[in-house]
Amino acid sequence: MNKCIKNIIAIALCGSCMSAMAIDRFAVKYKLNESQKTFLSSHSGTDKEQAEEQVIKQLMENLSKDQLDALSKAADVKPGAKVQVIYSHPLATGAHVITLSEDLDETQTEQFIHNVKQDNNVEYFEEDKEVMVC
Repeated sequence: MNKCIKNIIAIALCGSCMSAMAIDRFAVKYKLNESQKTFLSSHSGTDKEQAEEQVIKQLMENLSKDQLDALSKAADVKPGAKVQVIYSHPLATGAHVITLSEDLDETQTEQFIHNVKQDNNVEYFEEDKEVMVC
């Protein structure tokens, strides 16, 4: 039997245990900074499309040390363990995927998400669901 089909069957049989799985992968997107907003507002028409593409490229650049440090501080939710934030990759939307060195349970995940969302520069922050491709 195809490995992918076996995995799908296992997931289907598992059902409610999916909610008990540990979470260690997240997507974060930061808001545009003032210079990016000004840059976009100064363009219109086809120029605006090019300007938007340029800003998306900027958003897709690796997270800064300050951003990673802030995420690491927010990840300090697991007693007895220092959870490290590991940068994975950018997404085409300008968001970024991060992983954690430790799995978090549901309560710790909620606290981590809450902590990150306290940063006014964060547009959104959520669990990143991996999709299995066959």
